[in-house]
Amino acid sequence: MSKLKQIEDKIGKLSNPSKMPAFAWGIPTEYCNTGMKLAKIEGTICNKCYADKGCYVFPMVKVAYQKRYDAIEMPEWVDYMVELLTIKYKNLDKSRLFHRWFDSGDLQSVEHLQKIFEICRQTPHIKHWLATREYQIVKHFKEEDVPENLCLRVSALEVDGAIPKFWQWTSGVHKDKRHKGKECRAYTTNNECGSCRACWNRNVKQVSYKEH
Repeated sequence: MSKLKQIEDKIGKLSNPSKMPAFAWGIPTEYCNTGMKLAKIEGTICNKCYADKGCYVFPMVKVAYQKRYDAIEMPEWVDYMVELLTIKYKNLDKSRLFHRWFDSGDLQSVEHLQKIFEICRQTPHIKHWLATREYQIVKHFKEEDVPENLCLRVSALEVDGAIPKFWQWTSGVHKDKRHKGKECRAYTTNNECGSCRACWNRNVKQVSYKEH
């Protein structure tokens, strides 16, 4: 059995969203502490979560996301994730060395985010991006605590809503109002990032996505 297969058997595989330049990691939306509350409120971004429909509801996909969630508390999770990322990104072109955290789900705890910070530090050749609505978790940290190769964006709660002020990197969703900051243009390019890497770019303070 290959090293990759051994690791995937323990902590699960990375997902490979068609929109992204490369891989992503996520967990079931049912573990979104804030998101599950927002999902019941009309007008919030979580009310029409894309990760609760489409291929995300297939049984095999659900099993894969659950396996990732179950692995978070393993003592070796950080080490395994570092190895998994290193292997999966090893032979990719530089234009694809961009990883997304949470194509589904959100942060679970302060300790979870600390573990992700450590994974980012140990994979400095990869640019990481993480968007979250778990404000209280992020508030435990200062912006200078974030590894330089991670863009940690705090997301707005409502469509066309206010952008969080306590953090310098943010994101939101627009529908009826003009977008704030950099608009994601994926909706004009077959829902793919293409050559754009704004979400991972810490010089881009705010990214806004058209509601879909």
